[in-house]
Amino acid sequence: MSAATMKPRSRPRVRTPRKTRSSRRRRNATSPTRNARIMKTADGSFHYCYNAQGAVDSDYQVIVATELTNIGVDVEQVQPMVEKTRALMGALPGQILFDAGYCSNKNLEYAKTIEADTAGATEFFIATGRVKHGERFPDVPRGRIPADATLRERMARKLKTKRGRAVYARRKAIVEPVFGQIHTRQGKFVLLRGLEQAGHEWNLIAGCHNLMKLFSMQTQAALAAPAGT
Repeated sequence: MSAATMKPRSRPRVRTPRKTRSSRRRRNATSPTRNARIMKTADGSFHYCYNAQGAVDSDYQVIVATELTNIGVDVEQVQPMVEKTRALMGALPGQILFDAGYCSNKNLEYAKTIEADTAGATEFFIATGRVKHGERFPDVPRGRIPADATLRERMARKLKTKRGRAVYARRKAIVEPVFGQIHTRQGKFVLLRGLEQAGHEWNLIAGCHNLMKLFSMQTQAALAAPAGT
């Protein structure tokens, strides 16, 4: 696995049955919305949702690690997803890409620690978002990095370099198609109740996606093989 990207903004909605007048007056522990929280979705509306996380391999668009939470923001998921990827794969990828929703000083410190521990074998590219007042983000980085530059300024400078732009630009081609394919083939809803059960369903959805990728790769290999082999 040469690179992995993290996808934050998939909000699987909770599909709820139509309620009768009497059932609207009370909500019990078996409600399909149990543990789900109201979140803003891509269309700007609000629904009971979970936040689906996925680490995607850059070579084959295979999902290598998953997580499902009921927390609307993604900034807390950097370390859990990186460690889950390491545990499942036995190693970290050469490059890990995050969008701006994951950027925080704590996560930048964690990325710096991982890069130091791996002697640069694993490299982080985390979008820093909008420029805050007083921050120094050069349009074209030149010369040495200022000694007093913050971690956020250093990461922004890294992403402004030619190499940084080229690496991060690949994120949309790696992870976005995966979630688009899942939404098209398997929908945007989870059917099981509760955070734990919905998490198992998300794992199943990711596994089905991987099986489809495996089947496609085998089919392409068979078609590409010389006749008679």
